[in-house]
This record gives sequence, structure tokens and C-alpha cells, in this order.
Amino acid sequence: MATTDTCTKICCNPKGPIIVDGECNIVDKYGRPLCQDKRKKMHVLCGCGLSKSKPFCDGSHNKDSDDDDDDDITN
Repeated sequence: MATTDTCTKICCNPKGPIIVDGECNIVDKYGRPLCQDKRKKMHVLCGCGLSKSKPFCDGSHNKDSDDDDDDDITN
């Protein structure tokens, strides 16, 4: 019997976006939905703090001149 991977995956990129791949509800601090499209299964959230459309990524991290790929996000 084949199994399906239904676990939502979250990938954190150093100085870049946080990619949420799978079903999730994104809400504001009052519990109001921020994403109305129920069909969307992937969300890209701001991880750098530079986005003008927080909590979502707008690509502003690409404009950061201090691009250092040696950052490690693990503890």
C-alpha cells in the first residue's frame, strides 16, 4: 500500500524566505486569515525582515548587498 506524505514542510533559508510547503492557515494576531486562497499549497514568508508585504516575501532579500551563503540556521 502506497503512503502519501501529508506532512507540511517548512524550509528556512538564511537571509531569505521561509517556504511553507503544504496545507496551513496563516492568520494575523487576531486570528483573521491572511491567505484566502484555499487551493494554494505553498506559501513564501519573509525571513529577512525587509519585505514590504509582511508576513509574505516580496523578494527584498535579493537586494541585500551582504549576501553570505555561509550562514547556518541550525543550532
